[in-house]
Amino acid sequence: MYFSLHPIFLIALVTLLGAVAFIVLAFLDSRKPKRGIILAVVLALLAPSCLLVVVLNPELVDARFRTYKRLYRNIRIGMTRQEVLVLVDRHYPPGGERMPPFVMEDSPNRLGFFMNPGKSTEPNCEGIFLQMKDGKVVGKIYSRD
Repeated sequence: MYFSLHPIFLIALVTLLGAVAFIVLAFLDSRKPKRGIILAVVLALLAPSCLLVVVLNPELVDARFRTYKRLYRNIRIGMTRQEVLVLVDRHYPPGGERMPPFVMEDSPNRLGFFMNPGKSTEPNCEGIFLQMKDGKVVGKIYSRD
């Protein structure tokens, strides 16, 4: 089986390893001005790794994702359709900061939501898909954009 990493992961890994090496050099060097320069290089080397973490975890910087993922985590197996809709209203109160998710599918066997991007155009496909049976949640899937 063939396995490869996307170049952004390789760049983040190499710069992270470089940053660790420079940190070791900074602590081995006793001269403070040189130590400061080395630590500045470390911060520059950590930028790609930090960017990758933010890209992979947008909830760290965007409250829309935090609220939406909190909604997903609070949906429990066995909840009724009405309980799920009440939960949505609790996370997205009328007149609140964030707009409630779009209900994309509401059938006896499925209930699906897409995150409302608000004034932004992204994300546009972050989804929560619930499998329903006899009016209760029997399965749930979170789909990233």
